[in-house]
Amino acid sequence: MKRPFPFLLLFIVINTTIRAQPLVGTWEMISIKGINAAGERFASDASSNREIKIITPTHYMLIAQDVEGDSLVFNRCYAGAIRVDGNKYDEIPMLSSSPIFDNVKTDYTWKIVNDKFVQAGTLIRPDGKKVILEELVFGRVKASASYINNPTNGTWRLLSSTYVTADGTRHSDSNETVNALFIITPTHWMYASSRDKKFEHVMGGGYTMKDDKYYPALDFASFPKKLWGETEMTQKIDGEKLYVTGTSIFPDGRKFIWNDVFEKVN
Repeated sequence: MKRPFPFLLLFIVINTTIRAQPLVGTWEMISIKGINAAGERFASDASSNREIKIITPTHYMLIAQDVEGDSLVFNRCYAGAIRVDGNKYDEIPMLSSSPIFDNVKTDYTWKIVNDKFVQAGTLIRPDGKKVILEELVFGRVKASASYINNPTNGTWRLLSSTYVTADGTRHSDSNETVNALFIITPTHWMYASSRDKKFEHVMGGGYTMKDDKYYPALDFASFPKKLWGETEMTQKIDGEKLYVTGTSIFPDGRKFIWNDVFEKVN
């Protein structure tokens, strides 16, 4: 009997983990209460803050926005690895929009109650000050489409990028100057990057697939949505690398074209 190819075996393990791990998915904050780093009690809900967190079997990414009238104003973003052990849940940062979130240490517990993800515990900042989360409640974000067998599900780190901007200018980047993470789940995607160790942007949303084409939607971002165009991508996996070719067409007909190479983050 032949043994399965390593990538096929990895694919089976990843999809089994996705089905078995109830934390995997996209979550939107319902309410939060606790004690901030200054020792003051705080409480908030979706009427004043919007917070989206995507969790894969190995990593997470979060974007938080403040609600100001009919607008959403970017507040913060962070991403990293996760460690789940029983009811213990820790987040290990890899990228953030502010140095205050770099190298934080967490000691969280988690539980699922009626399809709600309840997180509680302590976050210790690099300066030694603590933020206590008495209760952080997320609701699962529903999606119109789900692709449990999408082979690109997981977390990817940018290796290189070449692109042509809407004005026809050609550019190229490498992971020496750009630190970027690309998270894909069966229902959503999220991408965050920093350039020269300074936060650049974060964006994400749902997506649909047809044949070998991906059609990502922009549901949340650190920049105005008008800067996003109608987007089509093709994605190809070769070993531990993901090759992405994309085109965004803006309302005025101009195009943004790119080719990215990512490696799997294990």
